Amino acid sequence: MNKVKGLAKIVFFLFLPGFFCGCAKKTEVQSFTFSGMGTVLSVIYTGEKNEAAENAVKKDAETVENELSYYKESSFVSILNREAHEKEVKVPSHVCRLIEDSLKYGEMSGGFFDITYKSTGELWENNGNKIPDEKAIEEKQRFVGGDKVEVNCEENVIKFANNGVRIDLGGVAKGYAIDRAGEVLKKHGIENFIVNYGGDMLVCGSKNGNPWSVGIKNPDNTSEILKKLEINPSGCTGIATSGDYERFFMIEGEAFSHIMNPKTGKPVKDAKSVTVIGKNAVLTDAAATAVSVALHEKEAVEKIVEKFNVKIYTLGAKGSLLKEW
Repeated sequence: MNKVKGLAKIVFFLFLPGFFCGCAKKTEVQSFTFSGMGTVLSVIYTGEKNEAAENAVKKDAETVENELSYYKESSFVSILNREAHEKEVKVPSHVCRLIEDSLKYGEMSGGFFDITYKSTGELWENNGNKIPDEKAIEEKQRFVGGDKVEVNCEENVIKFANNGVRIDLGGVAKGYAIDRAGEVLKKHGIENFIVNYGGDMLVCGSKNGNPWSVGIKNPDNTSEILKKLEINPSGCTGIATSGDYERFFMIEGEAFSHIMNPKTGKPVKDAKSVTVIGKNAVLTDAAATAVSVALHEKEAVEKIVEKFNVKIYTLGAKGSLLKEW
């Protein structure tokens, strides 16, 4: 299978208050950008430049990637995938809690979000650039389901039901890293900022007392803003985007979404863009993936909105209109 084509474009265009007016200059706005987690990572914050905070954010993002990446052999995810079917595997408490929370998100989503989807996802990745046949998919689907993972965060150990189970935290790792970056910034005395990792965000505070604003871009015409959103300056807000218009892979000349449906073991279709707004980045990250999978099942999406307590904007197939849930 060819690798995923391209990186997910940042769906949100940042409107910085004062940018479109002749307002007097007030608090300085700083920014820095770096690479990690397979995408572009950036931070905007107000106040004087704080190199210690910037370096700490970069270091923490690297730590999260090293601990949680499915593709790094030394990560805890890889260790679990190799060993957890044979014995209980000890992990750090924060990793255990993230996996436990991810399983809860799976339950909340009605199974449309599932970190064990990789049991079948591996089949699509390692099938010699061929579309897997139905029998092979059915065989792998036996290993998909949150009940295949036993978590004990009192002792911080995890056990898999059998050798076929594989997990991938890609649906929450970026949001988790964003929330951690927010905590790092706050520890360095920075309260007003936007952490933007590949289009997923944590927006906190304000700029000179004015709310930060973001705009949802039209994936078919990225110069067009479909919706401008002003973010509540009280506290922090998580924003996540998911979709198949930029990230996909090719098999036998056909484009497939990078998002897998854990219920079918196949890539999702016509989930062009999903934007989720909620209380933090890790929750909205999981919800965005779940909605991308459930997009064409109205009741399922409505339940996700209710369970996750989020606001959702979606675009289906080309030519469809932005829908607010």
